[in-house]
Amino acid sequence: MLSILIPVFNYDVRAFVKCLSDQSVALEVSVEIICLDDASAATFQALNAEVASLPNVEYSVSEVNLGRSAIRNAMVEKAQFEHLLFLDCDGRCAYDDYLSRYQLAWSEYDVIYGGRIYNDEAPDDHDLYFHWFCGHNREALLPIARQENPFKSFMTNNFLVRRAVYDKVKMDEGVVGYGHEDSLFAQELKRAGFSIDHIDNPIEHEGIEPFEVFLAKSENGVRNLAQLIKSKKVDDSIRLVRYYHKLKRLGALPIIAWAVNQMEGKIIQNLRGPAPNLLWFDLWKLARLHRHLA
Repeated sequence: MLSILIPVFNYDVRAFVKCLSDQSVALEVSVEIICLDDASAATFQALNAEVASLPNVEYSVSEVNLGRSAIRNAMVEKAQFEHLLFLDCDGRCAYDDYLSRYQLAWSEYDVIYGGRIYNDEAPDDHDLYFHWFCGHNREALLPIARQENPFKSFMTNNFLVRRAVYDKVKMDEGVVGYGHEDSLFAQELKRAGFSIDHIDNPIEHEGIEPFEVFLAKSENGVRNLAQLIKSKKVDDSIRLVRYYHKLKRLGALPIIAWAVNQMEGKIIQNLRGPAPNLLWFDLWKLARLHRHLA
């Protein structure tokens, strides 16, 4: 009844998949765990091939890099069951009854989002601090807060979807690289009249990245968002889009973008520091968005 779908790319998934496999054996329903490697480095492929020996686990490797959306669509084609649980590969089970919590919630639903959390302790390596700080303050929301804006609060790291729903609203393979494939998927669900329920069933995000890597991925996310705005695929329910349109109507965007460009060195210094100001990060992304849409 349950297909767990994990796209794998350059990450050691052995502990995570072992946890899911152990929990799957305890469920009184049929479970398959499909791990599809998206052309990772050979060292990771060698490590992760070990999970194929675990109960209910299938591990295979794509010869070419499909990308974040296409690989999810490919895994659905391989899946046998009605309930599809999508997970990112860099997670950790926060609860020993993680799968049971989803099973209890799947009687009537379109999409269920379980949430994301981060370690309460900041990483020892300060180069990882900003990513942790952003996630801890912006993404680790309780279900009651997420349910207030169910589509805005959705992410693709940990969600359950009925196959009939996914068949109508697939991941858009036109979104390339990191960023906003989850925003678009949520918007398409909303347009199609489907609902997103939020429950307390988070996965801990362990894949914290160095400052420069995280900033580059954030830049790519803004670039993707600009393309979605141009193609009219997203609306003002996305916070950055809403402020972009509001400031554009006021004629303030060019001034803000100029000021951010002039102060970029100081902004980056602040974001690298011990007390990052996320308003500066938002303004930095807004200036980048203006540049891509100018």
